[in-house]
Amino acid sequence: MMYIEHLKIEKIAMGGMGLGFHDGKAIFVANTAVGDTVDAQIYLNKKDHAFAKVTKYLERGPGVIPSGCEAFEADEPCGGCDWLMLDYHTQLQYKDILLRELFKDQLDVYGGMEASELDRNYRNKVFMPVGLQSYGIYARYSHSIVPHERCLNHPPVFDDIAGTLMQLCQKAKVEPYNELDHSGCLRHIGLRCNRDQSEILLILVCRSARLPFSKTIVHGITSAFPQICGIVQNINRDKTNVILGKEDKLLYGKSYLNDILSDIRFEINYKSFWQINSGCMEKILCAMRAWVKPDYKVIDAYCGIGAIGLGIAGEISELLGIEEIPEAVQDAKKNAENNGFDRAKYVCGKFEQKFEELNATFTADCIILDPPRSGVPESSLWNIRKAGIPRIIYLSCSPMSLARDLKILMHDGRYNLLSLSGFDMFPNTWHIETLAVLEKT
Repeated sequence: MMYIEHLKIEKIAMGGMGLGFHDGKAIFVANTAVGDTVDAQIYLNKKDHAFAKVTKYLERGPGVIPSGCEAFEADEPCGGCDWLMLDYHTQLQYKDILLRELFKDQLDVYGGMEASELDRNYRNKVFMPVGLQSYGIYARYSHSIVPHERCLNHPPVFDDIAGTLMQLCQKAKVEPYNELDHSGCLRHIGLRCNRDQSEILLILVCRSARLPFSKTIVHGITSAFPQICGIVQNINRDKTNVILGKEDKLLYGKSYLNDILSDIRFEINYKSFWQINSGCMEKILCAMRAWVKPDYKVIDAYCGIGAIGLGIAGEISELLGIEEIPEAVQDAKKNAENNGFDRAKYVCGKFEQKFEELNATFTADCIILDPPRSGVPESSLWNIRKAGIPRIIYLSCSPMSLARDLKILMHDGRYNLLSLSGFDMFPNTWHIETLAVLEKT
């Protein structure tokens, strides 16, 4: 193993690692800040760059604070956070720098980084793996479970419930899952809550349908935490990295919770996608509403259960949602009906397969894109260009995918970029939600 002494961290890089240079080679080091000087050990060496881990901090840079988390400070740190050792102001500065570097040619329309309402306890959902010793969060790039007493990203009640559940499962002799030989029962503990934490869903991901003393466990956990509105046993029989299986059993209450976003009431199934930071999502919807008009007909691509489309529904004329997951489409229809919005239609199918057909009969003034981290398929981007929809609102959880997709949309001046803004959906990590608005020339 190669060691580097007195490595100076000069900048922050996409992926959240600090970047220093040694003998002309870029060295990426996790859990470092700009201005740090460290001794480091290289664990992956490439031709023009390398990855290293800190063996000793010699000097700490501006903005470094005690993390307050034993899991983040462990020899093999929890992978849930990148920047828990930074004060929040510095985190926002770093994210602003990353966006400015990536979008250096669009700075004339860049509006900066919008802070999160909360920088602690902001997550409304977590799935924590269960191992032979305890539950926790996986270490970075690993399936080693790093236990914790209090995660600073999700509400304290999540760990209270998880701790009590583990005690009940031990008494009931529910064996924790062993990934090595695919044995045991309890694989993950999942928790979801609404914004005021008045409703909490508990999801027990198990290797088989058999859960010993399940009624005793349900009685014990609901007696201790009456805000639990539903307990679902999800059954994942496969040896896989995918968390949820296709089978489930309702052990208690209901399989969904109720939440409010922008004064719209939503039913959220335990499997449904829902942005993890509700306060930040409110700010994003407020920004989106400024770019639509009352006579707009809007396509909501990748619409999920309808959160974005219904969040702006009061400002537009008609809404057409496209979503490939049938259950999400049914939930979107129900959410539109429950809120009295009768000018919304939802179609089940892949956006890239449905768009051209639907656009021929639904002449949209605006299309909202909120794709997965991989971005919008290239063929769909060219189809959007061909359709000439006047306005595009693109929300991305991957700035790199967004930068790639904008190049296609803006090729040959077909679209102009009107606005670009960052939103801190994920405090204590390097991840950034980015909102772009484009207009056809």
